[in-house]
Amino acid sequence: MEEQRGHEKDKIASSFSSERESKRGRREVTEIIINDDALEEIMLRLPVKSLISFQAVSKHWRRMITLNSFRERYMLHQKTLEPKILCVYDDIDWYKANYALKEMSLEWSSACLVEVEEEEDYHISNDEQEDVIVSKSLDGLFCFYGRANFKNPIKVMNPSTRWSLTLPLARIQLVHSDNKVEFSQPGFGRDYVTGAYKLVWLHNIKDKNISSCEVFDFGVKEWRHVTSPPDHRIDHNQEATFANGWLYWFTHENTKLIAFDLHMEMFQVVPNPIIEASSSSSSISMHMCSLDYDRGLVNISVTNGDGMQHVWRLTNHNTGGALLKTNKIFSFDLNKITSTWFEETHYKSSLLSLTAVSKKGNKLMLAKYGSDKLLLYQPLTPNSIMNRIFSYSPSRPSDSVFLHYFPSLACPL
Repeated sequence: MEEQRGHEKDKIASSFSSERESKRGRREVTEIIINDDALEEIMLRLPVKSLISFQAVSKHWRRMITLNSFRERYMLHQKTLEPKILCVYDDIDWYKANYALKEMSLEWSSACLVEVEEEEDYHISNDEQEDVIVSKSLDGLFCFYGRANFKNPIKVMNPSTRWSLTLPLARIQLVHSDNKVEFSQPGFGRDYVTGAYKLVWLHNIKDKNISSCEVFDFGVKEWRHVTSPPDHRIDHNQEATFANGWLYWFTHENTKLIAFDLHMEMFQVVPNPIIEASSSSSSISMHMCSLDYDRGLVNISVTNGDGMQHVWRLTNHNTGGALLKTNKIFSFDLNKITSTWFEETHYKSSLLSLTAVSKKGNKLMLAKYGSDKLLLYQPLTPNSIMNRIFSYSPSRPSDSVFLHYFPSLACPL
């Protein structure tokens, strides 16, 4: 009897054990169900390369990742992080005459640009074998066009997704010759109402006090002519600056600004708030830019020849296109910085360009036009030993161009 009871206990114990093993087995194969909100929060924090791969997981994931609303949220999240640096250089080792693009991380503490190891260099064709100009980033998008020959097609691309589009020639490229037109760099902006990206090409007509303008419509992939501002010429050597739905150019004398409303597609002439109405601008050198992390602000650098560069912050929020000064960000002595860190260049302007700002706002990346060197500058400690040239790991060709940007899924189509 006792022996029988013992067998029954063993049988029961075995049954419990099997049940535990069975439960354990079920737990191992049970799928974890994540709702869409939680899944989207996870995806927002993934690199672009992973998101592109995950589109093959299922139709549901592909639809989620390609939604415009997700693209917008992803871009906004990226802009809360430190910017990346896009290095553009002539890759002579490649089998064609091409430019290569490389994503680099910006390490403020060590003043170093470091290659992102998992990202391979992205090559773009350069069949004309000419120098190219690369625009500043707009939502992770860049424009590429010829430095010497503006008759070649413009290319728009997103280096993170590898998307690119070669634009058809504008009418001004087909009709006018170089001796009749002062070709400027195209302005790249975004309609603040519809969210549509637009490329605006404003040119001076030589020997006349007029300009001509065309806008590229990414929806139909065509250029269209728009009425240009009367009786004003732009400073064609500077790139247009985008801020809060408007594009801005200096006039030829720098005394005023040409403003273009990207929604209404209309021009207006507005005052240059840096120059007082009674002041002379003949001895003033200025440069205007905006950074991709906050396209509601404009930065204007100015020097009047005394060796000091002042950087002002301006806004066009609810101003109808006019720019208003908010505050002076910082000032520094160009004689000390340029003589110490930069060699002479063939560019006339001695101004340093504000290339990137740390999230805390206490560290800046400055560049001099015509030089491939980048300077770490700390406004709060201007004489600090930390104000030094950025190094590169690994090293890059001496003619490399470095542009700050935020990786995105943006596509203007």
